[in-house]
Amino acid sequence: MLKRTIALIILILLAGCGQSEPQKAEPETNNAPQYSEVQLGELSKLCDADEPSEASVVSCITLNRVKKSIILDLEGMNIRGFPEDAFMEMEHVRILRLGNNSLSEFSESIAMLKKLRQIYIDDNNFSEFPTVLLSLSGLKDIFASNNHIGSMPKEIERLKSLRRIMISLNDFREFPVQLKENKELRILDLSMNKISVIPKEIGNFDALVGLSLSGNKLREIPREIGMMTKLTMLDLSANELKELPVEIAALPELRMSVEGHHGFVRAFVSIGFNEDVEDIYGSDAAKAHDIYDKPEKFSGMNILFNNIGKLESEFCNVFFIKRDIETILNCD
Repeated sequence: MLKRTIALIILILLAGCGQSEPQKAEPETNNAPQYSEVQLGELSKLCDADEPSEASVVSCITLNRVKKSIILDLEGMNIRGFPEDAFMEMEHVRILRLGNNSLSEFSESIAMLKKLRQIYIDDNNFSEFPTVLLSLSGLKDIFASNNHIGSMPKEIERLKSLRRIMISLNDFREFPVQLKENKELRILDLSMNKISVIPKEIGNFDALVGLSLSGNKLREIPREIGMMTKLTMLDLSANELKELPVEIAALPELRMSVEGHHGFVRAFVSIGFNEDVEDIYGSDAAKAHDIYDKPEKFSGMNILFNNIGKLESEFCNVFFIKRDIETILNCD
C-alpha cells in the first residue's frame, strides 16, 4: 500500500514538471531532489487534505525535508505506523507532532531526529512507553497523555535534558519513581491515572516546579513533599484526601505573593522555560520576546473535590488555594 502511495506522489510530481520552467542542475555537493513551485503546490494540497490519507502523510514529510522546517506536524492524520525510513534526512526537526493518531509503536528511524526537543504522542494507542525515544538525548518535552501507558522504564534517566512529561489519562497505578533521576525535570502531569499511594521518594523530585496528581485515588500525601522547595503549582484535586501534611504550607514558592496571577492553578502545556527558547526555536525567537507563560502566574494549590474538613492555620500563608466550600481555613 505504501509503495502505491509513493508511486502516486511521484506521478503527481512528474505531471507538474511540464508546467514550470526546467529545474536548474543540482550542485555537485547537493544530492537532494529539487522541486518546482508547481510540484511543491501539489505536495501542499495533499498534505493539507481535509480527509488525510497515506499520500497526505508522505507529502507532509517530503515537504518538511525540502523546506527544513523545525516543526513536523502530522497530528490527526489516521497514522497507524511508519516505514523504517520515515525520518531519514530529517535531523533538522526539533518539534514532532503526532497526536490524535492510532500509533502503538515507532519505527527505529525516529532515533535519527538527533535535534528533537519536543514530541507530541498524546491521543494514541501506546501501551508502553516507546523506548526508542530514550536514544534522543536532547529531548526536553514529552506529551503522551491519553494513551495506555502504565509504567516508566528505568532507562528514562538517559534523558538528561527532560524538562516536562505529560502522562495524564494513562494507566499508571504506581507513582513513576524512575523519574527521580531526571534532575532537570520541572513539570510532571500524572492527572487522571489510578495512583493510590505516593511514595516517600517524592522528596527526591526537588527540582519540580509543577506537579499534578489530580483525578487519582490518593488518600494521603507523605510529609516528604515538603522537600520539594521549588514547587510552584500543585494540583491534588479530585482525590480521596482527608487531610494534608502541614509541610506543604511551608514551601517557599507557594507562599510568594504574585502580581497578575491568572486565578487558577496549572497551565502545564503552555508554560515553559525561556532558556529553552533558543535551543528549540532559534536565536531570533530568543531575542524577540519571551514566548512562554511564567509558572508563577499559575502558582498555588488546588484541593477541590476531596474530603478535607479543615486546614491547619499555617495554610493561611499560602498565596492561592482552590478549596471546597466545606474545607475550613480559619485565618482570623
